[in-house]
Amino acid sequence: MALTQAFLAFGLPIIIFIGLTYAAYKIINNILPHIPTPLKIARFEAANIPSGLGRLWYPLQYYGYVIIYTSLEPFIVILFIASEAAYYSSFVIFRNLLILIVTFIAILYPVLYYAIKQADTLKYWLLEPLTTEVSQNVKPA
Repeated sequence: MALTQAFLAFGLPIIIFIGLTYAAYKIINNILPHIPTPLKIARFEAANIPSGLGRLWYPLQYYGYVIIYTSLEPFIVILFIASEAAYYSSFVIFRNLLILIVTFIAILYPVLYYAIKQADTLKYWLLEPLTTEVSQNVKPA
């Protein structure tokens, strides 16, 4: 009975909200015209009409650090939670905590190795110069 009440109290309103939001989106999408114009599909730079061709190179110099952060943060949070356990009073809790730590290290090692390799790749840190075709179309400041 308690599970049914919890579903009715929390799950059902969320499902109804998502359903109504999707229905409103579909209604608005059907009412409004979607005729593409050149201005609508044009590329904008900081809300300004672009001048010249766009650069196709996307810098990825911080990609390795993003991987390190997103892979280490959950591990550290779980370690903070596990540090509250009274592992010194029970061998079973200590063993489970040790298994948890070893498992996380085994899972994170390949991820961290790849991330550190990505962060150390020098070519991601170098900005490529504009091509001659693009630099000819860019207006001088």
